[in-house]
Amino acid sequence: MFFKAKEPQLNLLELVPHRLAKYDMEEEGIVVVKVKRFKYDWMAVAFLPKWKSHYIHTRLDSFGSHVWLACDGARNVHAIADSLREEFGEEIEPVNDRLKLFLQMLINRGFVAMHHADGTPVRK
Repeated sequence: MFFKAKEPQLNLLELVPHRLAKYDMEEEGIVVVKVKRFKYDWMAVAFLPKWKSHYIHTRLDSFGSHVWLACDGARNVHAIADSLREEFGEEIEPVNDRLKLFLQMLINRGFVAMHHADGTPVRK
């Protein structure tokens, strides 16, 4: 019989997130993530009124903004969790659980992607 080999479990803390979406910064340091409404520009021209933005804007809170700016493709999730602890202290605890949930939401929406420390992308 042939058995499919089990894939090794990924340790989220060792993975490196990087941003895929554009963003703007507000004066208070809050990040607003911008995602195109349509894949092709001609669709926006055909279906959107002229006064409507071609982008959907998602405004993050202070915790989310800190994480978003830390997702630079150089720091792993463990380093981001440590920077959250330094910045927000006890207010952010349990940091690992909150960070995991937030990163999963960003990945599901296509805002960020994960890769290993050596640069290879993480398969879903």
